[in-house]
Amino acid sequence: MKKIYKYMPYRREFFSSFCLRASQRGVLNDPFELSPAQDLIDKVLRDGLGADFFEQAEQFSSDANFNEVGVISFTENYNNLLMWSHYANEHKGIVIEFDYEKLGYYFNYKLSMSDTIERVLYNRERFSPLQKGVCVKDLLLTKSDDWIYEKEHRILPKLRDADFVRVDRILFEQLHDFYDDLYVRLFRVISEDDNFITFQVNPDEYERFDNQEYDGNSTDDNEEMKFSPSETILNEIYGSLAVMPSSVFLFQLPVDCISAVFLGCRTSPTDIAEIKDLVKNKNIPTFQAELSKTHFSLSFNEV
Repeated sequence: MKKIYKYMPYRREFFSSFCLRASQRGVLNDPFELSPAQDLIDKVLRDGLGADFFEQAEQFSSDANFNEVGVISFTENYNNLLMWSHYANEHKGIVIEFDYEKLGYYFNYKLSMSDTIERVLYNRERFSPLQKGVCVKDLLLTKSDDWIYEKEHRILPKLRDADFVRVDRILFEQLHDFYDDLYVRLFRVISEDDNFITFQVNPDEYERFDNQEYDGNSTDDNEEMKFSPSETILNEIYGSLAVMPSSVFLFQLPVDCISAVFLGCRTSPTDIAEIKDLVKNKNIPTFQAELSKTHFSLSFNEV
């Protein structure tokens, strides 16, 4: 596969920051997402003591509710009528084309993993607890076959690895009330308005935090052994923030991961002109959808 695609409403800020949202479980449109049946969790805990058990558990989530994991979704084509309607603002939005190799290389490096882009599998039945070979990854990459038309691929980052986090201002202020200043100093405010605050991890404080000796004061001794001090507190704080649907976890991409932009057949002339202006110096070709006169399909012409 050489190209992969993402449907989205048009937002001007995407072309200035090139950030993708990793959706937490509470905002996903499938209620089964990141909510495996309890018998499956029991099976993984009971039977998953293979050589790679701890690697699986640490790579994805130590929390049964997967509150620390996000989902960045992609698809295999840019001309699916249903997806234009559902995810691209009823054909008024856009589809971003990514270079598969460059996107995968970037996330492999950022997340310190291999093969970060993975294909979703579709099934009518949820995994049976009697099945052999069930692993944590299976729970995160399997959906009902009602969704098969999406041909989804996904990246499953830890939310703590996000480049930016946007949260409700009141929620951010509550962090200062609940946590010591030592922890809050991990965050540096990037922008704010009356309702939201966007912050990122302060790399200097992050490094200083990690250079502390383990002192045994973690609320979870097992977690302290698995994670660095900063990872431990970020898992806790980000997991709490993720419960709120208004919290947004953003991962910033190099612009050279983007190879084309497709505009919907209902994208407004104002938005078209604005998008063309935003990408004109970035060597990103732009195409607009037109309705076929003979079939229920779309064709695309460069603009």
